[in-house]
Amino acid sequence: MKRVAEIIYIVPEKREEYLQKWLNPDTEMQQILWVHGIRNQYYFKLNEFIMMTFEYVGGNFREDMNAIAAYPEIDSLLVKKRRKDVPEEERTTTDWWAPVKKLGSILTESPMPEDKEEELSLTEQYHEMLSGSMEPGSMKYDISYDDDDWSESVHI
Repeated sequence: MKRVAEIIYIVPEKREEYLQKWLNPDTEMQQILWVHGIRNQYYFKLNEFIMMTFEYVGGNFREDMNAIAAYPEIDSLLVKKRRKDVPEEERTTTDWWAPVKKLGSILTESPMPEDKEEELSLTEQYHEMLSGSMEPGSMKYDISYDDDDWSESVHI
């Protein structure tokens, strides 16, 4: 499996339409993407930028990407210009995409200890966190949340 991530810039007047088409694809488009190995496609927004990620499970990435682009109904939705190919003064008036460089990864295998008693304690803490029973400012859990943060997530 290969993870792919990219930043996409769509000019403001076309952004909602672009997102609607990709976030609500018709059945045929879903089938095309699936057949060519696209799984778990996600879109995130930060200000005027969109981050798109997906997992690729096929056998030949370039071949599958070219096959996807060969379908007219999908080709018309693809952003074809890379950021590096768009002059700086045109970057706010032109749609473009840029690959995201992977810096590393964590939690690729279970970090849970072999000691069942310690594992139970960590599992209990995790379930308390999920159930929302943690108290802000608790010394037991050093969790901080910034109400002014742009996201809706809790940062640990």
